[in-house]
Amino acid sequence: MDKVLLAICCTLLTYFTANNYEPFANSSENIKDKNELPTLPEIFSKGIISTDEDEFGSAFTPDGNTVFFAKKSPSTLRSAVVVICFSQFKNGKWQTPEMAPFSGYYKDFNPSVSPDGSTVFFISTRPVNGKNVGTDIWFVKKTATGWSEPQNLGIPVNSDSYELGCSESSDGTIYFSSSRDGKSVDIYRSKFINGKYQEPENLGDAINSANEETGPFIAPDQSYILFSSTGREDALVASEGGVYPRGDLYISFQKDGKWTPAKNLGEPVNSTAEESNPFVSADGKTLYFTSERNFVKLNEQHTYTELENHLHDAANGLGDIYQFPFSEILKNK
Repeated sequence: MDKVLLAICCTLLTYFTANNYEPFANSSENIKDKNELPTLPEIFSKGIISTDEDEFGSAFTPDGNTVFFAKKSPSTLRSAVVVICFSQFKNGKWQTPEMAPFSGYYKDFNPSVSPDGSTVFFISTRPVNGKNVGTDIWFVKKTATGWSEPQNLGIPVNSDSYELGCSESSDGTIYFSSSRDGKSVDIYRSKFINGKYQEPENLGDAINSANEETGPFIAPDQSYILFSSTGREDALVASEGGVYPRGDLYISFQKDGKWTPAKNLGEPVNSTAEESNPFVSADGKTLYFTSERNFVKLNEQHTYTELENHLHDAANGLGDIYQFPFSEILKNK
């Protein structure tokens, strides 16, 4: 299997302890000492949104009261069910998730909400004009009664190759990952001028590498970009066992129209497990991301009951959504 197809398979397989945070509009209420920040990432909405199943790729509306995320069935790549769900924050808590009205018929994942909340972008395997095209970027528009029918973003952003994630800035520029060069999955951007997307441009060596770059999140003012990259030399790896390709989160800043060399976010956000799908709240205070970190430590023995309890809880090695103060990251980067 060539590198691109292997990367796509790994991405779809993997994209796809602690306290409940409230939505970012009320995040300070969850810290007993208002001057004390969490030192470790915390599982978001444990037992409601982050469960013992595979959740990944969260994106919030600007008011912080609705979250979209993907959920994947425990199955092989070909037969997996991957859908987009949503939950609303009401009466002081996150409600039981529901299937997004525009999802459930095809493999849909990696939702992304526009800065003004009017559009939800997502990746889907649904056909275009009756033709299977792999994975493309689709979107729905907010209406008076809910959401519009899904629309394909079209060329020049979508291609005959795989598109795997996207994020929109305040001026309509879209940043996305694609395997269009036939070599690896890179991050591109397409400016939105006079109502049309322009020819995509590769973000270059400061961000892209010979490895795979996926799941970008662009700051609304395009001052920084977060993304996941797999298999770089500075990736965190476990001390035991062999090294396998898995993702860490990286950040790059745009200064004077150029991107600074991407830096690994390091611990405690990154771990020796897979991290992906970064998203920063509209107030800029909270980073949400997906992690497959696991409670199991090879140098500790667990009873069978403990093992069963943990396997049927969040942080069992499947995808969960975590949160961490973004100010702590900016302070160190």
